[in-house]
Amino acid sequence: MKLIFRVLARRHTWQLIIILVLDGLIFGASNSRSVPSFLLMIGFLLLLATFYQLFYGLLSLVRLYGLKFKRPNRLALYFTGTVGLLVALQSIGELSLRDVVVLLLLAGLGYLYSAYGIEGMVPSG
Repeated sequence: MKLIFRVLARRHTWQLIIILVLDGLIFGASNSRSVPSFLLMIGFLLLLATFYQLFYGLLSLVRLYGLKFKRPNRLALYFTGTVGLLVALQSIGELSLRDVVVLLLLAGLGYLYSAYGIEGMVPSG
């Protein structure tokens, strides 16, 4: 019971709950064939926010097993951006296996460069 209260006390848990409720309201009450285009964009942004919260939660769970990342927020953003680009490419019919491989490699290199490469290059003093 203490574990449940500890999990519910976290800010990201409440953010995830709110986003999932909004997902249910937006996606459950709308038909993608008859909604205006701005509502589709809102739905896409809501989908990205949901993915970000889920990835951040998964990275927090992985931390419990001893695998720590230097900047989990940034890694969750890279995961979310990659998934968002894949969903966008798939929705316009331009997704191929080459796109998936290139996006995954670029996202991995971008995260490694931004998380580990910049600090060693900045002179201290």
